[in-house]
Amino acid sequence: MISIEQAKKLIQNLKEREIILGRSPETWFTYENHVFGVANVAKIIASKIPTMNADEIYVSALLHDICRTEETRQQRFHGILGYEKLKDMDDKAARSALLHMFPWNKLPDYEQCSKMFFDKKEDYAFVESYINTHEASDEDLLIQLSDGLANKDGIVTLEQRAKEYSERHGVEIPREVIEPRYKLKAYFDAKVGCDIYGLLQNQYNYFMNIGRER
Repeated sequence: MISIEQAKKLIQNLKEREIILGRSPETWFTYENHVFGVANVAKIIASKIPTMNADEIYVSALLHDICRTEETRQQRFHGILGYEKLKDMDDKAARSALLHMFPWNKLPDYEQCSKMFFDKKEDYAFVESYINTHEASDEDLLIQLSDGLANKDGIVTLEQRAKEYSERHGVEIPREVIEPRYKLKAYFDAKVGCDIYGLLQNQYNYFMNIGRER
């Protein structure tokens, strides 16, 4: 298992490597705002659910995008890369990296997401097989939801995330992308017995200060 401190060290190592490869240090906060935002959201919600281990969830959520910056360089889906990097260190964190982009562990047809997989059908087939042989867990679902509740600026609502997506891409977010996430929110609203936005209200617009405890 990866501890919280080890997970933060992996993020720090990634930052140092990206800077060596040419990334401006001034832009790194956008990555940290997202991953620390996702981790904080997941931990806050998990802490309200007795069957969940909030610290383990925090680690898995923090590392869900550990290979996001490698995706273009390696021309492979970052979920696969993250899984391969983490699988011998922490199977739960590896699972989080692999599944975080597929709400309810529902994988679209290959034709719909081939570009996500850089036209590597063998990687798609691996994810498909993994999903077919691993029943969806609440941990999977929570990290999928949390991934939609933080962006480059920090913790946001699903509505704010959809607006940011639309403005960035110049198109409305597809219905099939946003609806499963609203269903995830409703699922966890019921789990914790309240609107999760209420749990997060003091976290919104935290910009560049996400995870100061790190």
